[in-house]
Amino acid sequence: MEKVEEDMVLAYSLRRHGLENWEMVAADFSNSISDRRRCILQFSSVECQVKYESLKERFKSLYQTDFTEEEDDESGFIKLMADKLTKTYRDYWTEQVKLMDTPLQEKSPNIFKQEAEERIKLNEEKSDDKSNEKMENINQEFIKILDVVRSHKHCCLFETRLPSQEDLYYFKQIKQHMDLQIIQNKLEQNVYSVLEIASFFRDLLLIFNNAIVYYPNETLQYSVALELRDIIVREMGKKSLFCREIVCGLPAASNPMLAKQKMEKRTYNARNKAQEGDSSVKRSARVRNKLACEFKNDPDYDCIG
Repeated sequence: MEKVEEDMVLAYSLRRHGLENWEMVAADFSNSISDRRRCILQFSSVECQVKYESLKERFKSLYQTDFTEEEDDESGFIKLMADKLTKTYRDYWTEQVKLMDTPLQEKSPNIFKQEAEERIKLNEEKSDDKSNEKMENINQEFIKILDVVRSHKHCCLFETRLPSQEDLYYFKQIKQHMDLQIIQNKLEQNVYSVLEIASFFRDLLLIFNNAIVYYPNETLQYSVALELRDIIVREMGKKSLFCREIVCGLPAASNPMLAKQKMEKRTYNARNKAQEGDSSVKRSARVRNKLACEFKNDPDYDCIG
């Protein structure tokens, strides 16, 4: 439903500003989404155009047939699209209200769980005052660091789970998903504290280490993840009482793929040395034996096996 809400907001931004002023559309869309999500989100005009083209593809049949003669085709499509998305959004919440009125004996445990989750979400969206009070209790240092990450022009790649992260291959490779929205929620719920600074940096590093493992080297996600990880490491270095080496090791413990990748790389290098000659073979054998001993004593070794 979050995706429908985002599409609906974009459609109304397009209705207000049209297709000739994408900068205004992007600014309006960014402000509306930021208000709804209660965090700073910035979308470029190019990103908004890409989102619109995706919407056009999904509403292709509607785009071809349901236009009035009095209106321009493109503006007519946007109006119809906004109306349909609004109806879908309203129907969903109407159904949720009906579930709340259902007699207790007709409700299943799963419905109770869904009902509770949606009620919490509704209460958070409707009580801005409570949200502001909660934000006052958040450690300002964490907020500043998160703002530094979100100031990157491609930070939207790590804001929420991407479509490419929904397939089975991703779930097999990445043992724990993490994104900026999850961290934002933890901040709002005061999950982090001064004593939990290691957990905060660990979650940030996990976002970018996951991307480095999952995406090919030539992708935008990979290169941006490297840049943002360097930013986080620099921020960690500014903490005088913070042991950087400990936190740098934490993502590998939660993400066995990192430990596995490190072991495969060392094994690959040792194998190449073995092909250089008989003397190299003996030396490489000693290296492999040494590496095997090291990995048995490494905490990450248990995550692989």
